[in-house]
Amino acid sequence: MEYKIKRRFILGISLLLFALLYFFKNTSSLLRIFATLAGLVSFYIFDHYFNINFELKHYLYILIIAFFGILLSPLYFISENYDKILHLVIPILTGGIVFFLVNKQNLTLKWKLVTTLLFTISILTIFEVIEFSLDKLWDLKLQGIYIRDITGLEKFNIIMDKNDDTMIDLIIGILGSLIFTFYNIIKSMINRVKWSSRRFIK
Repeated sequence: MEYKIKRRFILGISLLLFALLYFFKNTSSLLRIFATLAGLVSFYIFDHYFNINFELKHYLYILIIAFFGILLSPLYFISENYDKILHLVIPILTGGIVFFLVNKQNLTLKWKLVTTLLFTISILTIFEVIEFSLDKLWDLKLQGIYIRDITGLEKFNIIMDKNDDTMIDLIIGILGSLIFTFYNIIKSMINRVKWSSRRFIK
């Protein structure tokens, strides 16, 4: 995909985010919008600088991750399942991005998928380490599951311990990574059967 189209995509999303900023004028929204925008721009810079030539779908993956993971982060304190759903879905999307990179290498499909799986799990683990560090520094309540107390906006009730939450997040994330891996294995097997069938018919 041409970088001109990618720039237009980023610009369009940026305008949308700034429009949201106009309607939601508070510090929390400001930080989330800029963090989302920073994620998109960083991905574009990474793509352009290393001349990777990501496809539009990969930008959509990043947009989904940033939108639901950062921009809608207040939902973490409303639904106890929101975080777990993201930890299942995000590794699948991340796997798609990583596989695109690995697929450029001269490896068999088996090793491409193994490499993608390990890289995705590594990214997930690093993310949990970052959450731990930020919690230690600024107590952002990134680890553990907190539900906002109805008696006040700044009051939270913890319903899952930080350690339990981290381990469950990792397990769910690994499950998401495995889903991506086995999906591609099954897809490859189906394509191989189709190719064999066509060859047999000919």
